[in-house]
Amino acid sequence: MPGDKGQPDGAVRELARAVSGLADGALLVALALSLLAPAVSTWAESPVGGSSGGTNTVYLSFVAANVRLPGHIGYGANVSAADNARYLAEIGFDWAKGFVSLDYHSSQHDWVQADNQIREYLRYGVSKALLRLTDGAPPRSESELALFQEASRSLAVHVAATWRPQGLRQVAYEVWNEPNLDYEWRGGAPDPAAYVAVLRAAYLGIKAGDPAATVVSGGVATTGASPQAWLGTAGYMDDLEFIRGMYRAGGAAYFDALGSHPYGGGTEPEVVRGAPYFRRAEEQRQVMLEFGDAETPVWATEFGWIGRCEQCDLGEHERVEVSYAQQAGYLVRAFRYAEANWPWMGPMFVFNLDFGTVGWYEYCDPIRWYSVLYRENPKSDPGSVIFGREALDALRAMPKN
Repeated sequence: MPGDKGQPDGAVRELARAVSGLADGALLVALALSLLAPAVSTWAESPVGGSSGGTNTVYLSFVAANVRLPGHIGYGANVSAADNARYLAEIGFDWAKGFVSLDYHSSQHDWVQADNQIREYLRYGVSKALLRLTDGAPPRSESELALFQEASRSLAVHVAATWRPQGLRQVAYEVWNEPNLDYEWRGGAPDPAAYVAVLRAAYLGIKAGDPAATVVSGGVATTGASPQAWLGTAGYMDDLEFIRGMYRAGGAAYFDALGSHPYGGGTEPEVVRGAPYFRRAEEQRQVMLEFGDAETPVWATEFGWIGRCEQCDLGEHERVEVSYAQQAGYLVRAFRYAEANWPWMGPMFVFNLDFGTVGWYEYCDPIRWYSVLYRENPKSDPGSVIFGREALDALRAMPKN
């Protein structure tokens, strides 16, 4: 069956054994080195939007008991303006998430949007890309699904042929966004079986175009069972029930990773309290285990905390505002918690890197206050200085595997 993850072929099993052996050998080397010398990490620290400053050297004690080979999580962020990928490289992140409209109704596909983003990522040394695939509305009819599949195939072929030779190490595609919300269905009720049809079309197209690509299901919104108090709408489906519906509809065959959006709300990442909360990802993982799917990872394609805006009413986000010092600390602690407790977690993408720097959103749009980078008022002064919030320095200093 296409996408069957339960029965790896002989070549894959042999590769897994070889990788396991290499990891065991690397662990012995790491243990030996830990007895000889501390690890040293250096970086050139630059003011945001300014010139290079001095070089800082940090000595990190090498604790053999904490060695994890290989590191299972990746470090990424949602990027609005592709040239801001330079900040990802500066803080040591290896993934960038961008956005591509498939325009699947068209017979003439133009992949300039994807090219412009990946070109900038690679220019600054960010060699892994997650592209979220969307359009005006999800395909529903058989003819629309066929067009969606062909557009997905065409994009995958183009990206692999154009950018792998230029240094793109890994590419993944997230199929749609928060499919358990009616907004993403343009007013239609969320339907797990209908979403699996979309996912299947994209999966078959992408794998036909680039078998090495990773397909991620659209990150579900962590609504919980009763989100009206903070979402203010009934146009949702409980995230756990939506995932169950995907499995019941056969969706497990059509994704390599389950997409999740474990936003922290106003809660510390280690704590389960209120809604939403970061550890909701654990409950989503339990649903996967209910269906016997222990091998598939979860990718946190969006997560974050919204900073406080004194001048704005941020609507349903008001109750979950945190200080920017808390935002910085919670993001770092979230990465650390996942590394220590979630062996099933893959790359994690902060939402967001730079949506506060672009002029596409109103000043009081909540999306701007999740942003790690910002301009004072980019709509009226798009060329003004970019500032970094406290999270930028905190994420730069955070140890990474």
